[in-house]
Amino acid sequence: MVHLDALVSPLRADVVSGAAVVSRTAAEVVRRVAVRADAGSPAELREVLDEAACRILDAQPAMAPVVTLLARVFAELDDAPDLDEARRRVARVAEGFREELARRSERAGRHLSDLLDGGDRVLTLSDSSTVRSGLLRAAEEGGLSVVCLESRPLDEGLRLARVLAEGGVGVTVAVDASMALHLPGCRAVVLGADSVGDAGIVNKVGSVPLARCARAAGVPVWVVTDGTKFLPPGFPQPLDDDRPGEEVSRPPGDARVWNRYFEMLPFDLVERVVTDDGPLDPLTLSERRHDLPLPAELARWAARRAGRSARDAEHETAGSSDTHKNRR
Repeated sequence: MVHLDALVSPLRADVVSGAAVVSRTAAEVVRRVAVRADAGSPAELREVLDEAACRILDAQPAMAPVVTLLARVFAELDDAPDLDEARRRVARVAEGFREELARRSERAGRHLSDLLDGGDRVLTLSDSSTVRSGLLRAAEEGGLSVVCLESRPLDEGLRLARVLAEGGVGVTVAVDASMALHLPGCRAVVLGADSVGDAGIVNKVGSVPLARCARAAGVPVWVVTDGTKFLPPGFPQPLDDDRPGEEVSRPPGDARVWNRYFEMLPFDLVERVVTDDGPLDPLTLSERRHDLPLPAELARWAARRAGRSARDAEHETAGSSDTHKNRR
């Protein structure tokens, strides 16, 4: 028996981990569903996994590796001859994906460290496990100093700073609003990614102003990621995942607190995308994404999510107009 709510709720509750960590959790959820699902045939197992996939994506809509994992799962089910083999295939995909994530992250981190020299200073936001591995490796090979922005509202940057400091990296912690003051003397701004898609790169809120400040200061922006975070063409990159306002503040009166975690970083603000295959330019990224598979189950979820996002945008626009009229 599978209780999807119990399996998926930890995914929704994980509000500080990066895409790689969240996706390893998602892979374990998929494995458990495959093994325990009450199904009498591969088709019935596919139906249960379809429901699980929708709940997983609703819980973490910004994390592209989850899409990559689920696409592989449904591809394995296409010609499964019987239920036992279907279960084994899905479990094998899920277990292999967890291991693959670690390997890809390590390779991307190695390519990042190869770009850094002893004595370099970089600035980063949030806590990407891939960025973290690259900075720790670079620090082992020579002096490295890192400015970690605190990354409000949940202060993931403080967690990164703690790990880097324990690894012997010279760390400065700074409030997000001071980002421009710390850019002089930096070799690069180094960011992670939760997805790479048609519109750009989804990452932590604050990435866009940081990239714009970096451009004004003549400091390049590097994004460190891997191929599991590439989305098929046309797949949505949701940014409308509202989170509790209490994480930010408890204002008096009826003030509304806006709290979303992610924003879209345009490709034209990024000088270099460092992947597990090495540095790539945006054109090459587009080519890599061109032939990525999109099973019918994920296409249906994408269409539903895109429709919801459009409705939310219309609602917000209408709300803004009403507020403007009331103030006139």
